[in-house]
Formats: sequence, structure tokens, C-alpha cells
Amino acid sequence: MSSMQLSAVTAAGEPTMPRRPGYGTVGRQTWVRANFFPVDLPKDAVFMYDVKVDPEVKNKRKRRRLYDILENHEAFASISKHTATDYGKIIVSTKCLNPQAPPTRDGEKADRVEVTVVYTDTDDSPPPAEGKNLYKFIISRTTLIQPSDFEDYVAGKNPNYSPAQAIQAMNIILAKFPSKSISMVPVGRNKFFVLSDDNQLRFDLGAGLIALKGFYTSIRPSVGNVLCNLNVCTTAFYEPILVSASILKLVGNPPFHFNAIKRLKTHFRHIRVEFNYLKDKKTGKTFPRQRSINGLSQLTPAEIWFDEDDPVRGTKKKTNVETYFREKHGIRLQHPNLPAINVGAAQPVWIPPEVAKIVPGQYYTGKLPDEQTGRMILFACKQPKENAEAIENVGLPRLGLKGQNAHMDPFKMAVSTDMMVVSARILQAPPISYGNGPLTPTDASWNLMRKKFQRGATMNSWTYMIIEENRPMNVNEVINVVQMFQKTCREYGMNVQPPTLKFKDGSLPLVVRLPRERTMKELENAMKPAFKKCMDNNIQIVYVFLPSQDKAVYAAVKYCGDSKAGIGTVCSQWIKVSKERGQPQYLANVALKFNIKMGGTNHILQPAQLGDLKGGTTMIVGCDVTHPSPGSLKGTPSIAGVVASYDAVFSQYPASLRLQKTKQEMIDEMKEMMMERLKLWNRKNGGRYPQKIIVYRDGVSEGQFHQVLEKELPQIRAACTELRFDPKITIIIVGKRHHTRFYPTDDSAADGRTGNPQPGTVVDRGVTAIYDFDFYLQAHAGIKGTARPAHYYVIHDQNKFSADGLQTLTHNLCYLFGRATKSVSICPPAYYADLVCERGRCYIHGLLAAGDDSASSVSGQSEAQIIAANDRRAREIWGNGVNVKLQETMFYL
Repeated sequence: MSSMQLSAVTAAGEPTMPRRPGYGTVGRQTWVRANFFPVDLPKDAVFMYDVKVDPEVKNKRKRRRLYDILENHEAFASISKHTATDYGKIIVSTKCLNPQAPPTRDGEKADRVEVTVVYTDTDDSPPPAEGKNLYKFIISRTTLIQPSDFEDYVAGKNPNYSPAQAIQAMNIILAKFPSKSISMVPVGRNKFFVLSDDNQLRFDLGAGLIALKGFYTSIRPSVGNVLCNLNVCTTAFYEPILVSASILKLVGNPPFHFNAIKRLKTHFRHIRVEFNYLKDKKTGKTFPRQRSINGLSQLTPAEIWFDEDDPVRGTKKKTNVETYFREKHGIRLQHPNLPAINVGAAQPVWIPPEVAKIVPGQYYTGKLPDEQTGRMILFACKQPKENAEAIENVGLPRLGLKGQNAHMDPFKMAVSTDMMVVSARILQAPPISYGNGPLTPTDASWNLMRKKFQRGATMNSWTYMIIEENRPMNVNEVINVVQMFQKTCREYGMNVQPPTLKFKDGSLPLVVRLPRERTMKELENAMKPAFKKCMDNNIQIVYVFLPSQDKAVYAAVKYCGDSKAGIGTVCSQWIKVSKERGQPQYLANVALKFNIKMGGTNHILQPAQLGDLKGGTTMIVGCDVTHPSPGSLKGTPSIAGVVASYDAVFSQYPASLRLQKTKQEMIDEMKEMMMERLKLWNRKNGGRYPQKIIVYRDGVSEGQFHQVLEKELPQIRAACTELRFDPKITIIIVGKRHHTRFYPTDDSAADGRTGNPQPGTVVDRGVTAIYDFDFYLQAHAGIKGTARPAHYYVIHDQNKFSADGLQTLTHNLCYLFGRATKSVSICPPAYYADLVCERGRCYIHGLLAAGDDSASSVSGQSEAQIIAANDRRAREIWGNGVNVKLQETMFYL
């Protein structure tokens, strides 16, 4: 049965994926270093166990502490050095945990142990009473992993072997050393961050946050080798300072208004703190205690009263928190006006924030503010050479992969300290065609000077809108910018009529004054009259001048234009567009957007560069799903986007958008969205349907590839069947969130400005899949930091692409991104799908940015009710999504 057919399945019942058709040969040969290190697998069998804890423990910190206690338990201590765990539900071992069980596959039923431990926290004093805090570990063998099976798989001898459990076991073994290190903080299962004051490893983000540098590790099978992928990563942590200092950094000095208190409550929720004012009853010495912050009051310590025992009179007396700490603990508050924090569990225990210090190593799970995001990028953005050196000189030793590692020795597993060197090729940039001739890109970019768009659009009915914040914009300056914009559009070949300045009701240019309250409802109400005038005067598109980079204002403009009015919008921040320096280039970029949105074509590839896709018989599709970010209201839906070309030159990609169940990656309404795209293709192509459909699917993890084949591919087929045609379909997963990086081995293959590989670098050997059809492609010039190549993975291919055919086509398409004069990092259909999903986020911005009170839920509801209510509210706001007047345009660009 052919691997190209949908009905083909693996032994496990999953659809198969196409085998690699061969390796690419096109391009200039070179070599690159890859951040992968060969692994020597364990010499002996590895036993994998399932772990249940009774009673069940969901708190991660407590569960981890229980595992530490288990390792030191008398029934387990002798064997613990031969084991490793994920601190969840798995233990791996080089020995049978039950010595009576045979060390073979038929010994699984007998290999079961039970160990009961007493839970004590790290700071418990005294220990719990006998019979209290008992937890039972029930550990049962699930499988026996033979490293020789894994070796045969990577050698190409056993394609039916599933390496998932072996990979999982090796990752757990690798993680043991950094998980045990007091100078490392694990985040998830395979990221480990360094606790250090070294400025190379730590950076102050402001607002009580710091960035820590760490390292990602993962076992990866490749042809002939098992590899360890090791990369630098960065994330935000709470700065380990007094809570009082963190409050002042976050919101400044009191008094605090409601929004500041709200922000503080969110910021400090469940953060672990340590205080050292309690005394041991026997010794009289203070000892440190750790607790979680379970609330923050609007009241100061002096304003919170409680009943305190009066030992002299044998009664209770009223006192407040500030007085209590002064009289009982001798602590006079330095910041008495800061709000008190609650460190109690069942009952509130209010303490001053200046007596509690944030415990180091707690990563920040919220959405970073814009300023902190910028500072994070500044710290994380390092040149390739710096990152490679950090991996080799800091990562390898910190992770226990260089030097002594007593934790890995019992497993007889080792990782080479030499980074892989793999074969690569540099593909040539394709010629770009404009209306007045071709050009050849240099360093994956080109200049628009003296060029005409391939097909200039006509703008007969348009206007501009001024959005004002605190002070009004100078109308004469706005008119000058608008005139320069018209001139620019005409220079590039657009037919632009003067803007509509006077409306039917006699009013002059549109001016919107922003309300003081920036909820989405208030913003919509402020903008509605201006968009109503545009609708009444048949305006097609509006140039909007924004007073700032306020995301809520931008979202409101897009919601009003795209959804409510059905009028295209292009936004510019006034501070950027009004600067004389760089203004021609800026307005040229704006013209690119207008031309595409109005149906024009900026530039094209010559037919020869499209390979088998020339001839106007192919539809290229991009798909993506975006999910609620940290800080969104519970139950906020995910957003699915599908874009598809309809022209022979792959310039125009109108889109379909849908809401779907929160955090669900597979697209629910793929059939309906594909039918919308196919019907448009049919209308634009004389009643025909495409013979080929090429799908670039963004945002899918490796573990979900088969789900795309099982859930999305059948819907695409169903859409075609309902329209009565049978195209050849290819589906390519576009991976961006991987940790593969490449470093040139010689200057001739490097970008001299940054040290990154040259644009067009493609790798399909050494670090790619053993049997499947995949490749890495860095099509763009990495301007800042270390360039990330895109990972393309073919999971279905009825068009039977060759390696060179698909790699060259994908590379060439990267030069067709409509609003840029450069090659982009991922193939435009996937890029467009990402952009249209981002546009959908604007429509429900109030729920995604949970500071909008209008989107909050009624207190007292269950979690299920809150989720259902927020989903319902999102769908009410969303309505019918994109207005029908814009559904055949690239409104989202």
C-alpha cells in the first residue's frame, strides 16, 4: 500500500507519512555546525515504571519533595542512584526495583513495589505526629527498553520500531543532573535555568522581574546517530527581593488606585516567599519558613485588626498587624503604607510585605508588559558565535554533560562534547519581477527605488482618520503626510484618486478623540461615528493615524473596520510616519500594504521559479491556530485561520477565520473554511477547481502530526468531494518553535554582518528525520541575534515532490511575501495564516487582555460556568467575524 495514500496506516493504526524521496543536490555545497551532540546509549536494558501516589498530589512542588523523600527512604535508598524520574508519573532504572522479578519483558507483572513515606516540608519543625502525612508510592514496571532496538532504528534497520519510550527514558536520565543541582532551576521537563549573579546569565527586566539564561536539552534520533539537541533559552523570573521592594518596582509609591492593587494581586498570586521572624520554642532562635502568597489586601498592616492572646490577663485583645510585629517581633516597619500580604492557607495570616523575601527560581507565567518584553529580547538576542560558545562552555558543564556526572554514570550513557558538523547547501535567490522589469536580490533583499508594482491597484474611494489622545494632531502636517503618501503610491504604479475629505453631512476629515476609559466597548463607541460616515460615503479603505502604540486602540480600529463596517484599514503611528528622516521608505512600505489590500500585486516570481506549480492549476493554502495567552480570561476561545491563493502568481491570499474550543490545535471547521477558499478560487478561475492543493500547516507539534492526517486531511478531502473534484494534496508542517540552530564553519558560507548562515541555507542531512521527508531552511537574512531556520516536514504528498523540487519551491516562495522587499523566515502562506489569526485576536482583545472589566465573570460561578460564559461572550463579540465586504481581500495584512 502506497505511503502517499490516506488509507495507508502503520502497524499501530496511524496513517503513514511519505518516505524521504532522496536528498537535495541543488545549491552551493558547504558545511555548518549544528547544536547537536552524539549520544552513546546505555549499554544495558532500562526499566520504565509507572508511579501512582496515594493520596494523589497535584501540587508540583509538593510532589517533587515527595520524590526527594522517597529517594532517601530506607526501602529505596540503596537503588536510588540507579534511578531517574520526571517527578510526575515515571521512574526509569537500570535495575529491577523488585529483586525477585526477572529482568526480562515477561517480568513486568512481578516487578512492582510499594513504599510509604512521611511527608515533611523542607522547613517543617517539628516533624508531623506519627501516622500523619502518609503517602504511598505504587511503582509498577510498564516496559523494558533495549538500547540495541533504538540503535537498529537509527541505523535504518527497523523502520517499524517506535522510539517514543526510549527517547522519553533518555531525556529523564539526561535531566537528573541539572534537576538535582542547587544552581539550576528546571522549567518543564527539558529546560534548565542558571541561578547566578553573573551578568552574562542574568538581566534586570524591571517591574520586579529578571531574565535568566538557561539551556534546553532533548534526545533526537537521526540517520546513524542518537543526538542531544542543546540550545540556549531565556525566560522571566521573579526577582528574589523583599516583596515590599518588588511592589515599589512594579507600581511605584502609594497611594495605589484600584488598577494598581489589581495588578499587584495578579502579579504575586501563589508566589513562594520566605520569612525569618518566627522563633523555635525550644532554642528561642529564629528559623526560616516558606509559604505562598494567597492574597494581597487593599489595607496596610496598621489597618488590619485581629484578636491576639494576652498572656498577662488570660484574655484576648485587639491589635493590628503593624503593632503586633513591632511589639512581638521587634520589627519597626520601613514601608508602613504598603498593602499587607496573606500567607495563610485555610485561614488568613496577614504580614507586612517587607518581612517576606521572594524565594529564588520562580518563573513568571504571566504575559510580559511591552517594556519588559523589549528588555527580554535585548538580553536574549545574541550573535551566533556567542550562543555557540555559551552552549559549549556553560551549557555542557552546567547540564552535567562535560566533566564528572555521578548521576549519569550508573546508566553508562554519555554525550559527546563535540558539536555536530553537517552538510548544507546554499540556494540561489530567485529573480524578482516588477511591472517595469526584473531584479536580482542581494543578501535576500532588494530596493523599491524606481520600480513599479507588478499590478497597481486603483483607490477611488478612500480617506484618512486622525485618532487623538491628549493633544490634537496638527491637521496641516497630516495633510502633508497624506499628500506624500499619494505621491508615493503613484510613483509605484497605483491609480490613486484624492482622498474623500468632505462627507455627505458636510463634515471635514475624520477625527476620533479617545475616551478616558480604554475598554473595548468605550473605544468602539468612540470610533463608531467615524466608521459610520465612511459606510455612508462608500469608503473602501481608510488610512488611520494612531497617537501611540496602544494595543487596545489598534485592536478597536481593526474590529470596527474589519467586522462592523467592512472597510479596510491601514494604521501608522503618527510619531513614525511624521518623521522626515526615513519617511519615503516608510511610506513605500505603507504603499505595499495598500496595494495588496486593494487587490493589486506588488511583485512576482518568473514562471520558471515556480517549478511544477506554474500554469495556474494550483492552490497554496496556509493554516494556523492561535491560543489564549497568559492573562486571558478562562475559556477564551482559540482562533483558527486558513488563507489560500487564487491567482497563478500566488500574490493574493484571502482568508477564513473561526473561533473554536479554547486551546484546541486541530481545526474544527476545516471543511467549511476550505470550501470558502475553493469557491473563491473557482470564481476567479473561470469555473475551474485546482488540480493541486499544497498546504503549509503552521503551529503543530511533532506529537500532533498524525492528528492532522486523521482530523484535518479528511475535512479537506470532504470539501473537495462536496464540490465534486479530486485534487492531489500535499501537506507540509512548518515548524518555528524548535531548538535547531546552525553555525557556519567558514566565512564563505556566513553572512558577514551577523555571522549567521547565508540566506538560502538548507539542511536535509545529519540532523533530520531517519525515514520521513523533512528539511531545515533559513530563507531569510538573520539581522539580529542567531537566525532560526524553519523546519518543513512533509506528512502527506500525493504530488510526489522531489527533495530539490520542494526545497527550491519553498525557498522561492519566501520571496513572495507581499508587504516586504526581502525574503521572509517562513513560507508566506504559513506567515499569512499566522497574521490572520493575530488579526482575529484584535476582535476579542478584551478577553485576551483580561484587564477589560467588561469581559470579567460574575463571582460565585463554578469554573465550568466561567469558561462557558467567556466562550459565549467571545462569540457574541465575534458575531459573523470578518464582514462579507472584506472576505475576498487580504484585509489582515
